[in-house]
Amino acid sequence: MITKLFTPMKVGNCTIPNRLVVPAMVTNYCDEDGFLTDRYMAYIEEKAKGGWGMIITEDYSVTPHGKGYQYIPGFYKDEHVALNKELTRRVHEHGSKIFCQMYHPGRQSSHAVNGNVQPLAPSGTKDPICMDLAREMTVEEIHTLVEDFGQAARRCKESGFDGIELHCAHGYLLAEFLSSYVNKRVDQYGGCFDNRVRIVDEIIAAMRKEVGDFPIQVRISANEYVQGGRTEAETYQLARHLEEVGFDAIHVSNGVYAAAPIDQIIAPMFTKHALNMEAAANVKKVVKIPVILANRINEPGMADILLEMDKCDFVGMARGSLADPYLPVKAKEGKFDQINYCIGCLQGCEGPLLTGGCVTCLVNPRVGREYETDLTKTTQPKKVMVIGGGPAGLVAARTAAIKGHDVSLYEASSHLGGQFRSAAYPIGKGELSTTTSSYRANLEALNVPVHLNSEVSEEMIQEIKPDAIILATGAKPMVPPIKGIDGKNVFTAEDMLLGKYDISNGPIVVCGGGEVGGETAHYLAEKNHDVTLLEMQPDILNDMMIMTKVCLLEMIQKAGIKVKTQFKVKEITETAVIGEDASGNTVSIPAVQVISAFGYKSYNPLEEIAKKYCKEVYVIGGAKQAGGAIPATKEGLEVGLKL
Repeated sequence: MITKLFTPMKVGNCTIPNRLVVPAMVTNYCDEDGFLTDRYMAYIEEKAKGGWGMIITEDYSVTPHGKGYQYIPGFYKDEHVALNKELTRRVHEHGSKIFCQMYHPGRQSSHAVNGNVQPLAPSGTKDPICMDLAREMTVEEIHTLVEDFGQAARRCKESGFDGIELHCAHGYLLAEFLSSYVNKRVDQYGGCFDNRVRIVDEIIAAMRKEVGDFPIQVRISANEYVQGGRTEAETYQLARHLEEVGFDAIHVSNGVYAAAPIDQIIAPMFTKHALNMEAAANVKKVVKIPVILANRINEPGMADILLEMDKCDFVGMARGSLADPYLPVKAKEGKFDQINYCIGCLQGCEGPLLTGGCVTCLVNPRVGREYETDLTKTTQPKKVMVIGGGPAGLVAARTAAIKGHDVSLYEASSHLGGQFRSAAYPIGKGELSTTTSSYRANLEALNVPVHLNSEVSEEMIQEIKPDAIILATGAKPMVPPIKGIDGKNVFTAEDMLLGKYDISNGPIVVCGGGEVGGETAHYLAEKNHDVTLLEMQPDILNDMMIMTKVCLLEMIQKAGIKVKTQFKVKEITETAVIGEDASGNTVSIPAVQVISAFGYKSYNPLEEIAKKYCKEVYVIGGAKQAGGAIPATKEGLEVGLKL
């Protein structure tokens, strides 16, 4: 039962209609000059349509060379105001409030994204992630930056925003000034607490001079999780000070990007839920202004109970708003099973940003494409046969049904989900099953018949006479030509995870050190088995994005798994895996069971048959090319729209 989530509350003089907040999240959807695009505005408006109480934009740069990403918005010239007026108008049309986050990246930037300008910082140090040596700011540059923040605040208010969030977290410039970890200055901006906080004091004073009692909140990291960084004790002192100098709310986060694997900032699925809740609750004890809590909160019920427990006043769900921008509306209507929950995979929301790309979402491929994906019902509905109930097929069926087509889905096995089924079994990945469950509930709400245990035959296609067939039959485990690969002691990772075979006592060898092999090895090791993981490449987990890769590497190390890279498997016997190591030596590794995780190959047995009876045949996902879930769900969306 939801009790507090949909009650209003004020931040300063602004009444927020409910307690659900979209925290700032970089998208890279704007242009190089800081101007908003149709893509960005449609992306933000979709959240307003979904009923979020407060939407906080991604970080706006306040100077032309104050960027940590190349395509973020800016408020460093008056020409930026017009498009932002359009953005706020569109958000207000749906009843949400919108706050603008402002920042300077400090040393967490590079020449490449910042107009070939050297990054600035309180002190001349190098960020261990971005690796560009920063130049120490002069006092005059600090004063200029303070004025830049003031002018950005003026433009923000003129644009119709409801408030400002000053970004003092995650190791960006203002966080660097606040922390002895980076700030080594000996002038009035370094040393004691009062000196380190001085720039923030001056910025809010400059903002207040321009915007008066306009709501201004601040985001801080409660614990920076680096040796020499700020911990909770000083954060509570900082929180009280920030209230005293005039901030209207405090947004509590954690970490800095130097604290790799930064799972305190952007928590992956391996991390506990609401990991900041105690820090936020303690901040709430020392201030009277509202406190926002964020990070790894993806359930409305969880958010509501945190409010009931007085851990916070507002709950932020940045990635939750990507996975389902309509989460608030669905929660208010009690349609919890139809919410597309964030699973903490980081594949779409963080992975692309690390290589200069734009945000998307594995479970919601429409993210960032709202402006070009028309979901209006078709005037020419077709009978559509979707064959395969994995991620690609589920997205295709749902999209086609939303568009008004007569859709039926056929799945050969007894369960939906495809590879998501077995992928949900490794430690920390159980939430993958919520995606399948959500799509099933949405298909039911759209009156899409789902036929399980239905292996589609040529006769079925002849009888059904579909106007369009979508082949989403997925991929099958690859079986390389290795002697003994068909032995009775050899199982696929998928079958082992699904419990189709008993696990024997004795040493187990997992062949293949990608994500599936690594997770399977860890799954077995956590059940107290002696596990060796083999990989022919120099490194393992090369198909994972860096943040989740670092987490799993640490888990593999802690579990005591023996890892052998540059190892070529030549033969599998009843008692061993025999192969060649990096030096060309023949090595025998004891094994009573061998897990095959050599990858996947596409499975598409019906294409030619389908084309005999149907003019519109589409092959998507693993059936087209074995790969990850991101391209699979993207192709599912595209074909559903194309029909």
